[in-house]
Amino acid sequence: MKTTIVGGGITGLTTAIALKKLGIETKVYEKTPQLGETGAGIMLQPNAMKVLNHIGIGEAICDVGKSIDQFEIADQQLKPYRQLKTNFDTTKIIAIHRARLHKVLYDALPSDVVSLNQEYLSHQQNENLVSVEFSNAKVETQILLGADGIHSNLAKQLFNAKSRYSGQTCWRGIAHMSLPADLAHRGKECWGENIRFGFVSISDTEVYWFAVAMAPEHQKDEPAERKAMLMEKYKNFHPLIHEIIQNTDETKMIRNDISDLERLNCWYKDSICLLGDAAHATTPNMGQGACQGIEDAYYISRALSSNDNLRAAFLQFEQERRKKVDHVVNNSWRFGQMAHRPFGRRMVKTIMKLSPTSVLKNQLKKVYSVDGLS
Repeated sequence: MKTTIVGGGITGLTTAIALKKLGIETKVYEKTPQLGETGAGIMLQPNAMKVLNHIGIGEAICDVGKSIDQFEIADQQLKPYRQLKTNFDTTKIIAIHRARLHKVLYDALPSDVVSLNQEYLSHQQNENLVSVEFSNAKVETQILLGADGIHSNLAKQLFNAKSRYSGQTCWRGIAHMSLPADLAHRGKECWGENIRFGFVSISDTEVYWFAVAMAPEHQKDEPAERKAMLMEKYKNFHPLIHEIIQNTDETKMIRNDISDLERLNCWYKDSICLLGDAAHATTPNMGQGACQGIEDAYYISRALSSNDNLRAAFLQFEQERRKKVDHVVNNSWRFGQMAHRPFGRRMVKTIMKLSPTSVLKNQLKKVYSVDGLS
C-alpha cells in the first residue's frame, strides 16, 4: 500500500514515522528546499507525547526538551488565578524548540523518505490510483495524505478550505536567559488589558515566549522596531517579562496573525485524506495545534493498518477524531475571544477560581486521552 504525504512539517513527518512502524510504504514531499521548522517553541502536551512515545521517539524528544510540571493563567504580575499541576497524568509536558523537534522527527526516517523542493500543484484521481504533480516530480500513489498546513493547496482544491482570522496577532521569540528556579519547570500566560504574554523554558538557557494583542489582519512591523514596541506595549507587566523581551534577538522575532480553519464537513475524498492543520487548524489558545496533528498521525496509521477498504479506513479515522477536534477548535477559539474582552476575562477568571479541581482535571484528561495509549 503506497502512501504519499504532502507536507514535511510536524504532522507529515510524525505520520510517516507512524506508518513506517506499521510497515506501510510512505514518501513525504515537502515544498521548501531545506528542512527546518519555522517558529520558536512548542509545548508537547501528554496526548502528543503518548503518541511520540508509542512510535519510539519520545525519549529522543525529552533529551532535547524541557519537562513542565504545570502551566498557569496569571495576571500581569505573574500571580496565578488558579494553580493546577498536570502530574495527575503520568506523561510529562515537554517544551521544546520547534527546530529540535523537527530534527528528531526527520532523523527517525530513512534518508530517502523525504523529498524536498516539491511543492504540490495538482492531482487527478484515476480509479484506484492518484496521480500527483509536484513542482519537480510526478508520482502515482494509492493513498494521498495532505499535511500541508492551514493554507493547504490540497485542501483548497478538494474542499475550497478557508481560514478564519481571530482578530489577534502574535509575536514569538526565544530569549537567551535562564528563568528563576521556581519557574524552571512552569509555564505562564499573563493577562493584561486585551493583551497577553506567555513564556516557558525550552532549555536551561532558553525561554520561549509569545505575545498576543488585538490587531487588524495582515499588519507588518519592522524587525528593528519590535523590541521597543513590545517593551512599550507590556510596560505594566512584571519586570521578568521585560527581561525576556530584552534578551531576545529582535531580528529573529516572528509575527503571525492568529487564524483557524473554517470547519470542513468531511476530511477525505476518494483516495485522499487531510490531516492536522490542513483538516482542522486551531488557534493556539489551548496549546493543541501541533498536538492534534500528532494525534492524527496515530489514528490514521491505525485505521489504514486495520482496514483493507480505504473508504472504511478514512471513515474510521474521522469518526475517531471529529468529536475531540471540534471540542479543541471551538473551545480554543472561544477562550481566545474571551481573553481579549473585559467581561470574558472576568468570566474565565471566575470559572478558574470556583471550579472544583476534579472538574478541571477531568476536562484536561479528556484532551490528554488517546485511545489505546496510556
